[in-house]
Amino acid sequence: MLRRRHLLTCLPLFAAPRGVSAQFLSGGRPLRLMVPFNPGGAADVLARHYAEAITSQTGQQVVVENRGAANGILAVEAVARSASDGSTLGVLSVTFFAALPFMMDRPPYDPVRDLMPVARIANSTVLCVVTPERARERGWTDFRSMIEWAKRPSNRVTTGSARATPSHLISATIASRSGADIQHIPYRGGAPAVSDFLAGTIDMIFDAMPQLMPHVAAGRAVPLAVGSRERSPFFPQVPGMGEFADLNLAAVDLQSWSALAGPSSMAPATVAQLFEGIRKAGEAPGLEDRLKASGLVLSVSSSPAEVQTQIQQDTPRWREMVAASGARLD
Repeated sequence: MLRRRHLLTCLPLFAAPRGVSAQFLSGGRPLRLMVPFNPGGAADVLARHYAEAITSQTGQQVVVENRGAANGILAVEAVARSASDGSTLGVLSVTFFAALPFMMDRPPYDPVRDLMPVARIANSTVLCVVTPERARERGWTDFRSMIEWAKRPSNRVTTGSARATPSHLISATIASRSGADIQHIPYRGGAPAVSDFLAGTIDMIFDAMPQLMPHVAAGRAVPLAVGSRERSPFFPQVPGMGEFADLNLAAVDLQSWSALAGPSSMAPATVAQLFEGIRKAGEAPGLEDRLKASGLVLSVSSSPAEVQTQIQQDTPRWREMVAASGARLD
């Protein structure tokens, strides 16, 4: 009962505004959005913005539920086992489709067999930051100087994130490719990792922009690089990985995206109905600006099939990142 009460305090119900009644789930059932991370992280921010948009555009009530345990696997399994009526969808990043299964000898789910992508909703990359204090202390004037420092004998840079996330993969890949000593410390989610970073417990952090942009704006964090090959429009003054060919990082290009997905047991008509509601939510006034303010790019796919094609195209690149990083969840 205590656990249930705690969960309920974390599950805000986005009620339909007066006069809007075009819910796409029959019988007045709420749509449950399952977030595989704790509250406060980038996935949580995206889920709550989109939940509000779904309600405002369609009248569909939405419940956001966070399940951050076991690297998000419990949330994915809950989605895969959920009812075929489409009442439960996961807010899943590309790593749950194209990376995480390759980190285990016996993955508990098969993204092709067990999940049905409905629609991509956003794109993003990650940002590398250090605190001003740590930069001054170690003479880190830019990303290159930090990596070169970590390549010297007896020097080590600590970083942290939830395991199996883009943040984890890129930090491990950069360490593997550049030869820098970067130690990854696992956390239950992005929010506690950022808290420890700001407190000086870890040296550097690669994380999603919604987590870090407020701290950069307040001067508590200094941006050094973005995880994509090209520079980000959110930080045009910050170099991308393509500018670090001398560090063997030019091939690194972390382009992350998130999609809403349900169980593979959903009927095609159910998937089509869900997609239409999600597409309509993407047209909500102000949604694009709210996502931009959080470092996310609104990007709704043209169809469920487009997401499936994207997964097929992206899987080899993410699988290579997993192999290069040596990241394991076993």
